[in-house]
Amino acid sequence: MRSRPSHPFSFGACWIALLVCAAIQWLWPLPAAAQAPSLTAFTSCAAGGADCNLCLSNVTSSFNSLRDHGDILGFWLNGVSTDVCFGLTCSHWQGIQRIPSGSGQTLVISRSGSSMFNTVLMGSRNATGARFRSNRLNPSLFFHQTAPPSTDRIVGAWSNDPGFSHAGGMQQLGNYLAVPVEASSSKVIMFDMASFTRLYDVPHTESSEAGTASLAKLADGRFLLAIGQADAATLDFYVSTSTNLAATTFTPFDSWSRSETLTTIGDATFGAYQNLNFVHQCDGALFLIGTHENSSIGIGSDFADLFQVENGLGNDVRITKVAKKHLYCSYPSPGASSSQDNHCNFDAAGGVYVDPSRNLILYGTEHGHNGPSGTTRFMEFRSTFPNPNCSVDINEAFVELYDDSNFSDRGLMIDFPDQSLENYANYDQTEGFEDKASAVRFCIPPGWRYRLYQDKNYSGSFRDLVGTGSINLGSAGFGDKTSSSRWLNF
Repeated sequence: MRSRPSHPFSFGACWIALLVCAAIQWLWPLPAAAQAPSLTAFTSCAAGGADCNLCLSNVTSSFNSLRDHGDILGFWLNGVSTDVCFGLTCSHWQGIQRIPSGSGQTLVISRSGSSMFNTVLMGSRNATGARFRSNRLNPSLFFHQTAPPSTDRIVGAWSNDPGFSHAGGMQQLGNYLAVPVEASSSKVIMFDMASFTRLYDVPHTESSEAGTASLAKLADGRFLLAIGQADAATLDFYVSTSTNLAATTFTPFDSWSRSETLTTIGDATFGAYQNLNFVHQCDGALFLIGTHENSSIGIGSDFADLFQVENGLGNDVRITKVAKKHLYCSYPSPGASSSQDNHCNFDAAGGVYVDPSRNLILYGTEHGHNGPSGTTRFMEFRSTFPNPNCSVDINEAFVELYDDSNFSDRGLMIDFPDQSLENYANYDQTEGFEDKASAVRFCIPPGWRYRLYQDKNYSGSFRDLVGTGSINLGSAGFGDKTSSSRWLNF
């Protein structure tokens, strides 16, 4: 919180001054830009809104229901940004955002070095804005050997301003994108990604450091911008002076320190966040999700933390930690080295997205391009029941097998549209899942079922999955027995 000077007024003089100010404001109300904002989120955004993001009915529940193991994806550098890698002399990925407008197939990934960010077109993925699903499935190869389709690739770049060499964690808001950059000074640059146009700069005078930028729309139509200094230990909050994000200035509101963190879960840790993104709740509550790795040397554990952001007294921001989640970027594949197992790292890029069905999705990339054939690997963390129409539409049906009986550890996600992309007739060739399935979650519409077979090539005893549910296969007498599986229509 910003320090405020004391004044040598008497108690009576203070009351007189307050009465005079109140009378003046009653006669001549302050313009909206000068009034202290309520940190209440804008909740009337429609899908494809130009300057807003969809709200979630319950942010905490959506966060807690995220699957802790992600689905594996990747993209081609396409001859661009070949200098990104993992090392002291390398440029590296910093933040990732999915742009919801248009087809929803565009990612923006910020980075250090001469480029500020790259745009990635995930051309092989769905054009509805829903979860991407894995694009590294192959019936003859394991994940760590499978490169993404050539249509998933970098298609554009924006160079850094002269003197700047580090763009940090970003946030999109509808078509708009706030990108923090730093060197001997710092600022946030606003872009309109619908037209790929740079709009204006927001100076950050509090510090030469700007590692994160977070952007939200408030209930009164103005916008809240938070800029994180080094490791996000201090957040500088600004409020727009107008309701037109395409052409506005921002005024300082509060500077918040990590030491001010409150908690409802017994853990007030505010980590060294690479990325911090606002998320709106449909009752107006405002939240931040931060991603980080709990080590400074790149070998720690990956976490996402959830905070509620509220008004304190006056121009004061109050931040309360309400949830945390340990995420896993590794997916052990037969014959893979430990480095090949890791498909993301939250010490690199992370970012949050709300899809058109109001599902929370979280993305994370690796530092560079250590994927097959020099591609960049990333992961998509989605809900355990991610497809909203799975109980009525076979094209959204899914089955997920879990390695452990308590629905944890790695999983084998079997989406109906991808049924031909893995060799489900032989689980020896399906990520080494032979006799490994200990639990299952599924959502299947009427007229269909999914059959788990004890033997390869769809033979031997079997267990049918019908409808929607979760089953501990050990308790059902089918634990660690599945050797093949398939969709069946009745």
